[in-house]
Amino acid sequence: MRRPLIAPLSLIAALVSIPAVGPAFADTAETVLPVVSSVGGDPDDAGYLEFHATSDTAIDAGSITAQLTLRVSGDRPVTTVTGFTLVSGTAEDGTWRSADRMTLGTHGVYDTTVDLADADGDHPDHLGQGVVAYDDLPVFTDSALDRTTVDFEHQTVTATGKVSTFDPATGATTPGWTGSEVYLTGTRSAGSSPYEIGAAVQADGSYQVTAPVRNSVYVYAVQQDDQTVGTDPVQVSRTTSPTRIVFDKAAGTAVYGGSYTVSGTAQYLSPTTNTWTPLTAADPDTEVLLTGPNGIHAYELGAGGRFSQTLATVTGDTSWTAGVGGFAFLQGGNAQATLHALSHSTLAWSDHTFTGAGAVRVKGRLSASAGPLPTGRAQLQQSADGRTGWTTVATVTPDATGAFDSWQTLHKPTGYLRLYYPGNGDATATTTGVVHLTRAVTRITGFNASPEPVRKGRTLTVTGTLQRQNGSTWTGVSGQHVTIRFRVAGGKTSTGMATVTTGKGGRFTLTFTAKQDGTWNAAYTATSAYLNSTSAGDYVGVR
Repeated sequence: MRRPLIAPLSLIAALVSIPAVGPAFADTAETVLPVVSSVGGDPDDAGYLEFHATSDTAIDAGSITAQLTLRVSGDRPVTTVTGFTLVSGTAEDGTWRSADRMTLGTHGVYDTTVDLADADGDHPDHLGQGVVAYDDLPVFTDSALDRTTVDFEHQTVTATGKVSTFDPATGATTPGWTGSEVYLTGTRSAGSSPYEIGAAVQADGSYQVTAPVRNSVYVYAVQQDDQTVGTDPVQVSRTTSPTRIVFDKAAGTAVYGGSYTVSGTAQYLSPTTNTWTPLTAADPDTEVLLTGPNGIHAYELGAGGRFSQTLATVTGDTSWTAGVGGFAFLQGGNAQATLHALSHSTLAWSDHTFTGAGAVRVKGRLSASAGPLPTGRAQLQQSADGRTGWTTVATVTPDATGAFDSWQTLHKPTGYLRLYYPGNGDATATTTGVVHLTRAVTRITGFNASPEPVRKGRTLTVTGTLQRQNGSTWTGVSGQHVTIRFRVAGGKTSTGMATVTTGKGGRFTLTFTAKQDGTWNAAYTATSAYLNSTSAGDYVGVR
């Protein structure tokens, strides 16, 4: 398993200092003891010991002695180092470094103490103490990133370079890293905890490691003492893309009691093509948060950036709000879809009685099986074949309860009838069943009153034939009652004189006593099977 991550060091080894405070310089007669601080390995080469010392008189170089004790369990080998030179500052206040590379028997961490004397022969009240990390040191060169700007379509960076191993015992640098692996460390967002991805170091010291990064990145290697040394951090800028929600129907309708599915596509503005593009289903940042009558739910996108939700039962007008993005590489985008509920209209025709004169009773009710009561007129429609060519021949207006009852006259009382409600923005359209007008059209043909003229008191004979339409032909109808009517010359109305029953072939004959001049005709009254008809008039003069 990986060791716990320790923040990267720009220094080869940690320099640990333990302050030792000497007496203040009250006056020239007061004795000031030397103070040793910042004991540790040379920041540029852990093969050398380095420390800082101050005193009221010059430090005696020949008096400097350092003891390094290996920090291990069991026996702790001790190495004594002498021979130091002043590398900066003065002999009273300066930095000293071992003249020769230390020869420590084992790589590791060494607890170190330093003793010395100044020109007055004074020694420190407390020995200088510190730690030397005498370990192989990774040395990074040719470090590079393939990009320093990431976006939704390019969320990773690839770090490349070479790492070599510096040995503090010999001062030699060789290709490769003894730890065999380096790690790329990045952050997913500003302020977030870092994470790391490892990559093997090749024999020549080269490495390549790819990781998603949103803020900063560096590559590091772990030393034997769990200290880390790496490249300088590189700030990675992040570009965010606009997003949007496109509903398939921004405003839809559905029927009360039915179901409705709201759906759409989540899109982002591609930083590469500058076109609106469906969001990918696999990215964890592309969930759609849908708020509506079903509550608040997060949906993973399907192929093509699709999402949907079904409302099982429509109970009224409602709406949905969908949101996406707002973090990582995506700006927030949202949209709203609305649903208007339609009443489920029903139309019932309870009475469609026909009269002999071709009138039909239109009685029924307009209501709703679900939702509020529909409003508006119902239409009486007629068709020749009951399937096509429906024509509105009358309208009826329901009352406040949806009921209607009226009589409507048909100019052509044949074919088929139905009631139709066209619906509106709040209710669905609906129709009743079809009613077939089965009564046949009739006619009275060959009507004749003779002789003409006729002497008063003599017999007048009336004849004719009642026929029904049968497709394109006419057929005589027997057993039907025909009324013989007479209108006196100069009169305005006809009077029924007698009724005759048609015989074979629909023929009828009836005799009268001639009394005065006038016009004779025959009339047939409609029944449930036949429509009414009237013959032409025949004028007969009486002498």
